[in-house]
Amino acid sequence: MEKKGTQSVGASMMTDGQSAVSLDNSIMVMDNLRQVDSSEVEKAQSVFGNRFPLKLSSTSVMVVINGTVKFSVNFRGYDLTCNTAIIISSGAIIERMEITLGTRFIFLSFAQDFFPATSNINHSDFYRLCPSQVALLQLQPVHVEMFKAGYNMLRTILSDSAFEVNRRECASNCVNLLGSILAQGSSNQPEMTAKASRKDEIVTLFLQCVHENYREHRDLGFYADQLGLSLKYMSHVVYEHTGRHPSQWIKDYVILDAKTMLSSGRYTVQQVAEELNFPNQSFFGKYFKEAVGISPKKWK
Repeated sequence: MEKKGTQSVGASMMTDGQSAVSLDNSIMVMDNLRQVDSSEVEKAQSVFGNRFPLKLSSTSVMVVINGTVKFSVNFRGYDLTCNTAIIISSGAIIERMEITLGTRFIFLSFAQDFFPATSNINHSDFYRLCPSQVALLQLQPVHVEMFKAGYNMLRTILSDSAFEVNRRECASNCVNLLGSILAQGSSNQPEMTAKASRKDEIVTLFLQCVHENYREHRDLGFYADQLGLSLKYMSHVVYEHTGRHPSQWIKDYVILDAKTMLSSGRYTVQQVAEELNFPNQSFFGKYFKEAVGISPKKWK
Protein backbone atom coordinates (compact mmCIF):
# COMPACT_ATOMS: atom_id res chain seq x y z
CA MET A 1 0.00 0.00 0.00
CA GLU A 2 1.42 3.38 -0.93
CA LYS A 3 2.22 5.73 1.90
CA LYS A 4 0.68 9.16 1.97
CA GLY A 5 3.84 10.65 3.47
CA THR A 6 5.87 10.68 6.61
CA GLN A 7 4.91 11.69 10.10
CA SER A 8 8.38 13.06 10.76
CA VAL A 9 9.18 16.75 10.82
CA GLY A 10 12.51 17.89 9.45
CA ALA A 11 14.31 21.11 8.65
CA SER A 12 12.30 21.71 5.49
CA MET A 13 8.98 21.68 7.37
CA MET A 14 9.94 23.99 10.24
CA THR A 15 9.61 27.48 8.85
CA ASP A 16 8.26 30.74 10.12
CA GLY A 17 7.96 33.21 7.31
CA GLN A 18 10.56 35.95 7.17
CA SER A 19 12.26 34.99 10.46
CA ALA A 20 13.45 31.63 9.06
CA VAL A 21 16.32 31.02 6.65
CA SER A 22 16.95 27.62 5.06
CA LEU A 23 19.15 25.86 2.53
CA ASP A 24 18.17 22.94 0.29
CA ASN A 25 15.71 21.54 2.85
CA SER A 26 18.71 20.39 4.91
CA ILE A 27 19.09 23.22 7.42
CA MET A 28 16.79 25.87 8.84
CA VAL A 29 17.62 28.62 11.31
CA MET A 30 15.38 31.15 12.99
CA ASP A 31 15.18 33.42 16.02
CA ASN A 32 12.83 35.94 17.59
CA LEU A 33 15.49 38.25 18.97
CA ARG A 34 14.08 41.23 17.09
CA GLN A 35 10.35 40.52 17.32
CA VAL A 36 8.29 42.84 19.49
CA ASP A 37 4.74 42.21 18.27
CA SER A 38 2.08 40.39 20.30
CA SER A 39 2.17 37.32 18.07
CA GLU A 40 5.74 36.37 19.06
CA VAL A 41 4.67 33.34 21.10
CA GLU A 42 2.59 31.95 18.24
CA LYS A 43 5.50 32.48 15.86
CA ALA A 44 7.88 30.77 18.25
CA GLN A 45 5.55 27.81 18.69
CA SER A 46 5.43 27.40 14.91
CA VAL A 47 9.03 26.16 14.68
CA PHE A 48 7.58 22.68 15.10
CA GLY A 49 4.42 23.29 13.10
CA ASN A 50 2.06 23.72 16.08
CA ARG A 51 0.97 20.10 15.81
CA PHE A 52 1.84 17.66 18.55
CA PRO A 53 2.91 14.97 19.05
CA LEU A 54 5.46 14.96 16.24
CA LYS A 55 8.58 13.01 15.37
CA LEU A 56 11.76 14.78 14.29
CA SER A 57 13.69 13.70 11.23
CA SER A 58 16.51 16.17 11.85
CA THR A 59 18.62 17.32 14.79
CA SER A 60 17.17 20.43 16.46
CA VAL A 61 18.91 22.90 18.75
CA MET A 62 17.37 25.72 20.77
CA VAL A 63 19.25 28.24 22.91
CA VAL A 64 17.11 30.37 25.24
CA ILE A 65 18.48 33.88 25.77
CA ASN A 66 15.82 34.80 28.31
CA GLY A 67 12.36 33.62 29.32
CA THR A 68 11.17 30.04 29.61
CA VAL A 69 10.51 27.20 27.17
CA LYS A 70 9.07 23.88 28.32
CA PHE A 71 9.44 20.71 26.29
CA SER A 72 8.09 17.22 26.75
CA VAL A 73 10.25 14.81 24.75
CA ASN A 74 10.07 11.02 24.89
CA PHE A 75 7.93 11.17 28.07
CA ARG A 76 10.31 13.46 29.93
CA GLY A 77 9.92 17.15 30.72
CA TYR A 78 12.63 19.75 30.11
CA ASP A 79 12.56 23.38 31.31
CA LEU A 80 14.78 25.84 29.46
CA THR A 81 15.50 29.16 31.14
CA CYS A 82 18.03 31.95 30.60
CA ASN A 83 21.30 30.70 29.05
CA THR A 84 20.04 27.16 28.58
CA ALA A 85 20.27 25.04 25.43
CA ILE A 86 18.59 21.83 24.36
CA ILE A 87 19.71 19.43 21.64
CA ILE A 88 17.05 17.02 20.37
CA SER A 89 18.21 14.25 18.06
CA SER A 90 16.50 12.94 14.96
CA GLY A 91 13.90 10.33 15.84
CA ALA A 92 12.81 11.93 19.11
CA ILE A 93 9.09 12.48 19.65
CA ILE A 94 8.03 15.88 20.98
CA GLU A 95 4.75 15.74 22.86
CA ARG A 96 4.39 19.44 23.64
CA MET A 97 6.23 22.76 23.73
CA GLU A 98 5.25 25.85 25.74
CA ILE A 99 6.89 29.27 25.41
CA THR A 100 6.23 32.13 27.83
CA LEU A 101 5.63 35.67 26.60
CA GLY A 102 8.83 37.65 26.22
CA THR A 103 11.04 34.61 25.67
CA ARG A 104 13.95 35.15 23.29
CA PHE A 105 15.62 32.21 21.61
CA ILE A 106 17.76 30.95 18.74
CA PHE A 107 16.74 27.80 16.88
CA LEU A 108 18.39 25.68 14.24
CA SER A 109 17.56 22.32 12.70
CA PHE A 110 19.80 20.34 10.37
CA ALA A 111 19.56 16.99 8.63
CA GLN A 112 22.37 14.45 8.69
CA ASP A 113 23.02 14.95 4.97
CA PHE A 114 23.61 18.67 5.55
CA PHE A 115 27.28 17.99 6.34
CA PRO A 116 29.67 17.22 3.45
CA ALA A 117 30.27 13.54 2.79
CA THR A 118 33.96 14.00 3.59
CA SER A 119 33.29 15.20 7.15
CA ASN A 120 32.93 12.88 10.12
CA ILE A 121 29.69 14.10 11.65
CA ASN A 122 29.92 11.58 14.47
CA HIS A 123 32.79 13.68 15.84
CA SER A 124 30.74 16.89 15.70
CA ASP A 125 30.24 18.42 19.14
CA PHE A 126 26.48 18.39 18.63
CA TYR A 127 26.51 14.60 18.40
CA ARG A 128 29.05 14.22 21.19
CA LEU A 129 27.00 16.41 23.51
CA CYS A 130 23.87 14.43 22.75
CA PRO A 131 24.77 10.72 22.72
CA SER A 132 21.14 9.81 23.43
CA GLN A 133 17.97 11.55 22.24
CA VAL A 134 18.05 14.74 24.32
CA ALA A 135 20.70 16.86 26.04
CA LEU A 136 20.00 19.86 28.29
CA LEU A 137 22.94 22.25 28.64
CA GLN A 138 23.49 25.14 31.05
CA LEU A 139 25.72 27.69 29.35
CA GLN A 140 28.04 30.40 30.59
CA PRO A 141 26.80 33.92 29.61
CA VAL A 142 29.95 34.68 27.63
CA HIS A 143 29.42 31.57 25.53
CA VAL A 144 25.81 32.53 24.86
CA GLU A 145 27.09 35.80 23.40
CA MET A 146 29.60 33.85 21.32
CA PHE A 147 26.81 31.54 20.12
CA LYS A 148 24.70 34.55 19.10
CA ALA A 149 27.62 35.96 17.11
CA GLY A 150 28.21 32.60 15.41
CA TYR A 151 24.50 32.24 14.70
CA ASN A 152 24.35 35.68 13.06
CA MET A 153 27.29 34.65 10.89
CA LEU A 154 25.42 31.47 9.91
CA ARG A 155 22.30 33.45 8.99
CA THR A 156 24.40 35.70 6.80
CA ILE A 157 26.06 32.74 5.08
CA LEU A 158 22.67 31.16 4.35
CA SER A 159 21.08 34.33 2.99
CA ASP A 160 23.84 36.49 1.49
CA SER A 161 24.47 36.09 -2.25
CA ALA A 162 28.19 36.61 -1.62
CA PHE A 163 28.35 33.03 -0.30
CA GLU A 164 26.49 31.48 -3.22
CA VAL A 165 29.45 29.38 -4.46
CA ASN A 166 30.65 27.79 -1.20
CA ARG A 167 27.51 28.32 0.85
CA ARG A 168 27.02 24.75 2.08
CA GLU A 169 30.66 24.24 3.06
CA CYS A 170 30.81 27.57 4.89
CA ALA A 171 27.50 26.89 6.62
CA SER A 172 28.51 23.40 7.77
CA ASN A 173 31.76 24.78 9.18
CA CYS A 174 29.77 27.44 11.01
CA VAL A 175 27.38 24.84 12.46
CA ASN A 176 30.36 22.85 13.72
CA LEU A 177 31.68 26.04 15.31
CA LEU A 178 28.35 26.54 17.10
CA GLY A 179 28.59 22.99 18.42
CA SER A 180 32.08 23.69 19.75
CA ILE A 181 30.84 26.84 21.49
CA LEU A 182 28.11 24.84 23.22
CA ALA A 183 30.65 22.23 24.29
CA GLN A 184 32.95 24.87 25.77
CA GLY A 185 30.13 26.80 27.41
CA SER A 186 28.38 23.89 29.08
CA SER A 187 30.98 23.26 31.78
CA ASN A 188 28.56 22.72 34.67
CA GLN A 189 26.44 19.75 33.66
CA PRO A 190 25.18 17.48 36.42
CA GLU A 191 23.56 15.14 33.90
CA MET A 192 26.79 14.68 31.95
CA THR A 193 29.38 14.76 34.75
CA ALA A 194 27.71 12.93 37.60
CA LYS A 195 28.64 9.27 37.75
CA ALA A 196 25.51 7.20 37.30
CA SER A 197 24.84 4.14 39.42
CA ARG A 198 24.62 0.74 37.78
CA LYS A 199 20.83 0.78 38.17
CA ASP A 200 20.63 4.23 36.58
CA GLU A 201 22.65 2.90 33.66
CA ILE A 202 20.29 -0.06 33.30
CA VAL A 203 17.26 2.23 33.13
CA THR A 204 18.98 4.51 30.61
CA LEU A 205 20.01 1.56 28.43
CA PHE A 206 16.54 0.04 28.66
CA LEU A 207 14.80 3.25 27.56
CA GLN A 208 17.29 3.75 24.74
CA CYS A 209 16.74 0.16 23.61
CA VAL A 210 12.97 0.65 23.69
CA HIS A 211 13.27 3.84 21.66
CA GLU A 212 15.26 2.01 18.99
CA ASN A 213 13.21 -1.20 18.86
CA TYR A 214 9.61 -0.65 20.00
CA ARG A 215 8.26 -0.90 16.47
CA GLU A 216 9.65 -4.39 15.96
CA HIS A 217 9.72 -5.77 19.51
CA ARG A 218 7.04 -5.53 22.20
CA ASP A 219 8.16 -8.63 24.12
CA LEU A 220 10.05 -7.97 27.36
CA GLY A 221 12.35 -10.94 26.82
CA PHE A 222 13.98 -9.20 23.86
CA TYR A 223 14.98 -6.21 25.99
CA ALA A 224 16.26 -8.36 28.85
CA ASP A 225 18.42 -10.26 26.36
CA GLN A 226 19.75 -7.04 24.85
CA LEU A 227 20.76 -5.79 28.29
CA GLY A 228 22.17 -9.15 29.35
CA LEU A 229 19.86 -9.30 32.38
CA SER A 230 17.21 -11.62 33.69
CA LEU A 231 13.68 -10.49 32.92
CA LYS A 232 12.83 -10.37 36.63
CA TYR A 233 15.80 -8.17 37.55
CA MET A 234 15.34 -5.81 34.61
CA SER A 235 11.66 -5.36 35.44
CA HIS A 236 12.45 -4.73 39.11
CA VAL A 237 15.08 -2.07 38.38
CA VAL A 238 12.98 -0.24 35.78
CA TYR A 239 9.90 -0.18 38.02
CA GLU A 240 11.92 0.83 41.09
CA HIS A 241 13.51 3.81 39.33
CA THR A 242 10.67 5.00 37.09
CA GLY A 243 7.47 3.84 38.79
CA ARG A 244 6.43 2.15 35.56
CA HIS A 245 6.64 -1.44 34.47
CA PRO A 246 8.80 -2.10 31.36
CA SER A 247 5.73 -3.25 29.43
CA GLN A 248 4.09 0.13 30.08
CA TRP A 249 7.11 1.97 28.72
CA ILE A 250 6.97 -0.09 25.54
CA LYS A 251 3.24 0.47 25.16
CA ASP A 252 3.64 4.22 25.75
CA TYR A 253 6.21 4.48 22.96
CA VAL A 254 4.00 2.49 20.58
CA ILE A 255 0.91 4.56 21.36
CA LEU A 256 2.75 7.88 21.13
CA ASP A 257 4.15 6.95 17.72
CA ALA A 258 0.69 5.81 16.61
CA LYS A 259 -0.83 9.12 17.73
CA THR A 260 1.90 10.99 15.88
CA MET A 261 1.17 9.19 12.62
CA LEU A 262 -2.60 9.41 12.99
CA SER A 263 -2.60 13.12 13.81
CA SER A 264 -0.29 13.88 10.87
CA GLY A 265 -3.10 13.04 8.44
CA ARG A 266 -0.62 11.20 6.19
CA TYR A 267 -1.36 7.65 7.33
CA THR A 268 -4.43 5.46 7.25
CA VAL A 269 -5.15 3.24 10.25
CA GLN A 270 -4.05 0.26 8.17
CA GLN A 271 -0.74 1.93 7.37
CA VAL A 272 -0.12 2.78 11.02
CA ALA A 273 -0.75 -0.86 11.94
CA GLU A 274 1.77 -1.94 9.30
CA GLU A 275 4.38 0.62 10.37
CA LEU A 276 4.15 -0.62 13.96
CA ASN A 277 4.28 -4.27 12.90
CA PHE A 278 0.87 -5.37 14.16
CA PRO A 279 -0.46 -8.56 12.56
CA ASN A 280 -3.54 -6.72 11.26
CA GLN A 281 -5.59 -3.55 11.62
CA SER A 282 -8.08 -5.17 13.98
CA PHE A 283 -5.38 -6.20 16.45
CA PHE A 284 -3.89 -2.71 16.36
CA GLY A 285 -7.33 -1.15 16.87
CA LYS A 286 -7.92 -3.19 20.02
CA TYR A 287 -4.44 -2.41 21.33
CA PHE A 288 -4.93 1.32 20.71
CA LYS A 289 -8.43 1.51 22.19
CA GLU A 290 -7.36 -0.38 25.30
CA ALA A 291 -4.62 2.19 25.91
CA VAL A 292 -6.35 5.39 24.78
CA GLY A 293 -10.03 4.70 25.35
CA ILE A 294 -11.13 5.45 21.79
CA SER A 295 -10.53 3.79 18.43
CA PRO A 296 -7.78 4.95 16.05
CA LYS A 297 -10.40 6.20 13.59
CA LYS A 298 -11.96 8.44 16.23
CA TRP A 299 -8.52 9.69 17.23
CA LYS A 300 -7.82 10.76 13.63
